[in-house]
Amino acid sequence: MKKIMSVIGLCLLMSGCDSEKNKVPEERITVRIEKRDDLAFVPQETTPFTGEFQGYYRNGYKKAEIHFKDGKQHGVAKMWYENGQQSNEATFYNGKLEGIATEWLSNGKKNKDRIFKDGKLIESVD
Repeated sequence: MKKIMSVIGLCLLMSGCDSEKNKVPEERITVRIEKRDDLAFVPQETTPFTGEFQGYYRNGYKKAEIHFKDGKQHGVAKMWYENGQQSNEATFYNGKLEGIATEWLSNGKKNKDRIFKDGKLIESVD
């Protein structure tokens, strides 16, 4: 769970990309969001963010896809390794992990499933 939350937190802090032609591609995001009082906001907005956040690696592969409702993670959150293999998938309900959270290794092999209820770990299956 810590890995899932830390990767998601890292994605929230990623910076946008520079569009100059001769520069090395940078990581990019679809919307800049920041955390305030444990809620996600678009900078200088007063209403918590509702929508989808997507982050991309320099190579163009997707890094993260996270859904928010009223500033809290809500819905399926997916993360990928830089090689394009999926690393994590978890469902959030009103900001808390709910149901099965799956973790894969960078070679695509499933590593483990964890089952959550109301944000609490119920079971871990390796």
